[in-house]
Amino acid sequence: MYKVACLALALFAVVYALPSTPDTEQVWVAGNLSYAIPSNALVGGYDASGFLTYVGRVKAGNDILPARVIVETGTAYYNTETASGKLLIYDFLVAERNVNYVWVRSYDGFYEKNAVSAGTTVKNERVYFCRARSDGGLFIGTLLLPQKVCIIKHDTLSLRKFDKYEVLVAQPKGNGTVY
Repeated sequence: MYKVACLALALFAVVYALPSTPDTEQVWVAGNLSYAIPSNALVGGYDASGFLTYVGRVKAGNDILPARVIVETGTAYYNTETASGKLLIYDFLVAERNVNYVWVRSYDGFYEKNAVSAGTTVKNERVYFCRARSDGGLFIGTLLLPQKVCIIKHDTLSLRKFDKYEVLVAQPKGNGTVY
């Protein structure tokens, strides 16, 4: 019985200690200020200053989160449930020939078929891209389905939580299979 309890505890510790996993269903390209922006990088919105924001992801602590990338500054902004941050190392989502990326209206944490995920949190929760209009821009945010809101914060603007938003969806062009 002691061996079984030790084994169960060890397995629990290993599973809980696993890092977040990135999305491998889409194509991601590494980016920072010294890299050229990929020609097929996906634009997701704009900020209050008029800069285009690109769809990206970042590794923040042990989470892999959606990000909005402003190439002019080389900065990726991301959101957690309670705060925001910015990083200078990120990945761009790039469009592939066999996939159309579209923003679909959604609400209250409803799961949209083929929603694009950046990765997972350390709690192994999938994290999706959302966006909403706020503070003079169209901002990319973080959608955690259990919280049922799109979370957006940018620099000095206050944290916003939207129950109506758009979700990024990958629609296959040909045979119905997303790669």
